[in-house]
Amino acid sequence: MQNLNKLALATATVAALVAAHAQAQVAGDECTNALTAVVGVNTSSTVTMTPSPNAPLDEGCTYLDWGASKDVWFKFNAANPGLLDLDFCASSYDTSVVLYTGACGGLTRIACDDDSCPTATDYQSYKLGIPVPSAGPVYIRVGGWNAASGAVSFSLGFTESTANCSSTESCAVAHLDPGCSDVLCCGQVCAINPLCCDLGWDATCVNLTVEACGYFIHNCVAGGPANNCATNAQVVSASSTVSFDTTSATTDGPDHACNSGTNMILNDVWFKVTAPANGALRVKNCGTTPFDSKIGIYDMGTSPATYNYNTLISSVVACNDDGTNCLLTDGVTPYASDVTATVNQGHTYLVRLGGYGDLDVGAGTVTFDVPLPCSLPGSTSSEAEACGTDSNGGCDVSGTTFYAQSISTSASVAGSFWADADVRDVDWYTLNVAADSDVSVKLYSASNAILYLFPGDPCSPSGALATGSGSCPVASAACLSPGVYSIAVATAGFSGTPCGSGGLNNYVLTTTATPAVCPFIDEECTNAVDTVVSQNADLAMTNYGFNCMLWCGSNATTFTVGAQFARSFPGLNSGAAGCVSFAYANMNVLDDGTYANGDARTGTIGIYRDIDGGAPTNVGADLVLLDSQEVLLVGGFATVTWNIDTPVDLTGNVDPIVVVFEVPENGGCDVASNGVLGAIGNNLGATAPFYERSLSTYPGLCIEPALIANADPASQWICTLGVGSASNPCPADFDGNSTVDAADLAALLNGWGSSGATDLDGNGVTDAADLAAVLNAWGACP
Repeated sequence: MQNLNKLALATATVAALVAAHAQAQVAGDECTNALTAVVGVNTSSTVTMTPSPNAPLDEGCTYLDWGASKDVWFKFNAANPGLLDLDFCASSYDTSVVLYTGACGGLTRIACDDDSCPTATDYQSYKLGIPVPSAGPVYIRVGGWNAASGAVSFSLGFTESTANCSSTESCAVAHLDPGCSDVLCCGQVCAINPLCCDLGWDATCVNLTVEACGYFIHNCVAGGPANNCATNAQVVSASSTVSFDTTSATTDGPDHACNSGTNMILNDVWFKVTAPANGALRVKNCGTTPFDSKIGIYDMGTSPATYNYNTLISSVVACNDDGTNCLLTDGVTPYASDVTATVNQGHTYLVRLGGYGDLDVGAGTVTFDVPLPCSLPGSTSSEAEACGTDSNGGCDVSGTTFYAQSISTSASVAGSFWADADVRDVDWYTLNVAADSDVSVKLYSASNAILYLFPGDPCSPSGALATGSGSCPVASAACLSPGVYSIAVATAGFSGTPCGSGGLNNYVLTTTATPAVCPFIDEECTNAVDTVVSQNADLAMTNYGFNCMLWCGSNATTFTVGAQFARSFPGLNSGAAGCVSFAYANMNVLDDGTYANGDARTGTIGIYRDIDGGAPTNVGADLVLLDSQEVLLVGGFATVTWNIDTPVDLTGNVDPIVVVFEVPENGGCDVASNGVLGAIGNNLGATAPFYERSLSTYPGLCIEPALIANADPASQWICTLGVGSASNPCPADFDGNSTVDAADLAALLNGWGSSGATDLDGNGVTDAADLAAVLNAWGACP
């Protein structure tokens, strides 16, 4: 099930995505400069701190409700494994506390607490006996419930463990000698019960292993449906729809996060599929299940008869709670499941179907789409590189001569790729698109493969316009404006398909194109520009303002709602505005809280006249459109230029000129397409604020009725306006053919009653005065 909560205020600055700017930092404000915690009393305050990236979720604690909380970091250096006691009862506010081990760049969460203090009335945190599994730093992150802040005071106690962890026996099996083979887990268990390392590893120690270390021991209660247990899964031999009934089923599988409000998959039944080919295995019960379901897929390898069911927890390859637009049998309620996993030929996969909660049981059907062997289409040309050679070595290979084969927009190329010993062959092609086109690229291969479509020449730093992976064919498509583009193809893995692997080495790449009207990606400013107008003190990109960020229970379901960003340029009363340059970020949040380039999205850049002369408030109200253009926002971060087709004449203008950048909601709760879109800025100063507005579709959440001034000095959106000295000598020539003729008259009539380029006198509406101007200018332009 999905929970939607507001993660940040109007603007969330995520400076960690790029190189951080040089700035003095308050001690303890971030993990990297954590205060040293000692046994005894430790004090600080969160009032002067800033929110750190990647707010922790409520996992394991009911009321962290961290949000955009200011937080302070402490580091306790444990000399040995042991038990840690923390008492925040003396703090002045409602604390929320999370503990981690590891390094700041890769922390592992080990504990949390919200309101456990037994004596205080302000809901402070309190937790005793926290297992510290090994010597090293323990990071203590102190925030506040619903972003509360105040004075922090806590006492710390630590009891060291002298664990004997030299045994070679499994921690998940009872045995006579003390300790077990997993040193990390052994230390954690013996910190709780020293007898496990002093006397022997009995059933009590095994139970602690399950609880403290996350071990899973498969155990199925007899009875229920025939496929109640993973060890007795129902065989599915081909694509088909299969009946099931979980009414009397028990639970024998492990817990998984599954991007869900709960980690459990309850009352499960099991199926077993052997992949006849590489590709995508899809399992779904949309419209065929009456209860809130979950589905998981596990890889048993190529020898299912010897598979160790205790390794289910580490064998999971895909899991889904709520499929996109996947409804129950009533056709209204969501929460049915739809999951796809990339599978390997000859591997056997367990498919587990269960419920979200204890009462989520019933009968239904589940559909299996099993990949079929790939049939390669015919080709009209061949790749210029033989298998095993490195003539198109790739962007990340030093000492090679890069080569990309040029192909047309109607190509069918036969090629070969390989992967062996963690080295993968990537084949590159360039595509020259002469006119706006919907371009489709397909890769046919018996191997699991990947496909990327990039803007520009090979090795472009920009993000991909489109990607594809998995089944044959792997497909990508994008609407491309004129220019050069790059295509990269490769096997999905880095091993397993050396040259000589037969059909697994071969592929056919096809391209097709049909005429379309496409958004631009980046343009060269060819209009005359004498002055670049900017509100920014510097145009360096250092940090981001994503506007309203929301999450649905996990980092990988973080996304931004639709938003507008605006810059106002007053005092422009001569020349013509010919070019706009602006910066944006398009990122995806991964499960671990780190970021990667997002999928390409379409936004809009527009230039407006602010007719009331004050701060901009609303498009269509005080902001009257002069011209706009769709722009394709590739993954990553970039500064792009819009070359305005017909420069905006500023002669005699008395109103501020406003540039508005609008981005759509980015992916929603769908983990496959989540992302954050926003404006790139810096903290280097600006002569005026920029403005922003959240365009939420969620009633009462992140909705701003008008543009508001951004109050965060660390996030100043980069936007410039290029102004030329000469105004348009022939403004009635809307199509730019140097003649005012019937085509321009038709354009004016099509724009009748609206603003834009046909509003020649700039009064906000195309009317009779503009018609008279066209008729007066009829004929060749001067």
